[in-house]
Amino acid sequence: MSKKSGPRFTRGMLLLSPFARAFTARGGDIEALLVRNSIPVDALTDPEMLVDASACYSAMEDMAETLSDPYFGAKVAIETATKGTPAFRDSATHALNLGDFLSRLVEEVSKQVDNVRYSVSITPGIVTFDIHRTVKVAKPSKQLDAVGVALYVTLIKNGIGETFDPKDILITIPTTQGLPPGFLPKQALITSQIDGLRIAFPPHWLWAPFSLDWDLVKASRGEFATDGASEATLSYLRGILTDNIAYQDLTLNDFASICRMHPRRIQRILWAQGTSYSQMKDDVRKSITEDLLSNTTLPIAQIALEVGLSSSAALDRAFRRWTGKTPSDFRGDLPRYRAYPGPVTGSR
Repeated sequence: MSKKSGPRFTRGMLLLSPFARAFTARGGDIEALLVRNSIPVDALTDPEMLVDASACYSAMEDMAETLSDPYFGAKVAIETATKGTPAFRDSATHALNLGDFLSRLVEEVSKQVDNVRYSVSITPGIVTFDIHRTVKVAKPSKQLDAVGVALYVTLIKNGIGETFDPKDILITIPTTQGLPPGFLPKQALITSQIDGLRIAFPPHWLWAPFSLDWDLVKASRGEFATDGASEATLSYLRGILTDNIAYQDLTLNDFASICRMHPRRIQRILWAQGTSYSQMKDDVRKSITEDLLSNTTLPIAQIALEVGLSSSAALDRAFRRWTGKTPSDFRGDLPRYRAYPGPVTGSR
């Protein structure tokens, strides 16, 4: 299945990852759910694996039904848009206004998936942002439709701040059943059997300054000493790394961009503290892994993704190097294993 391509297939865990984490944190069995929806369990450890897009959509509906929460998808989408997502990181970080964000978003998403097509059209009186699904959805798509509305409306609302007025936005969507009551005024929602989502708003919103105050750039930088010797600075860097450790292949240059600092300055700060970027990343991964093994029932494969590793085998090798044990042995040796699904840390 991983060899297939075309609009019917998408990177499964790129789409499902935030929902899988939330589902697992609420006690759901993600592996059983994937099997029910004909999604290879290997997709948990291979974010690049292509899976049937319809199966991903079906899995989202299954999660909501299993949890008896009709607004599950929308809630996760709102949290994702508020806290941040690597899928839109570049667009959110570099956009100056809403128009800039949307244009960057169209380009960024086109590089990641091909089961949706984004477009923006502008007339003197109205702007329309269209998300067209290239995959026909055979079953009801309450969660999928609600996720789209909740995600993009929250991004726009948070991004442009006081410029946002719910009376000036119009959403066209197949169904509104998955949206929490009061999320938007009823007059802002039109149901129509389109293959996707259309958001319309006034042109002046395009020029509104755009800023998503995501956690990855929100933390205080502390007292930056000229020699990089400040403990507050080191704490800031470690905190930012903890928030973003789930991003695979997070290079020093990528990390420096998130911190809005030059890579060489980060290196000097870390050297002054007797460490390095790779060592700090290792320390953060070890800390988060031990916490998740001790305090959650997350599968080992999912924990690997949470700390930015590609597979359970990669985590096994790293954990042996850190502790001399395998993750399973570490979990089994806990004197009082607290088997409850706790909150996921250090991820987006």
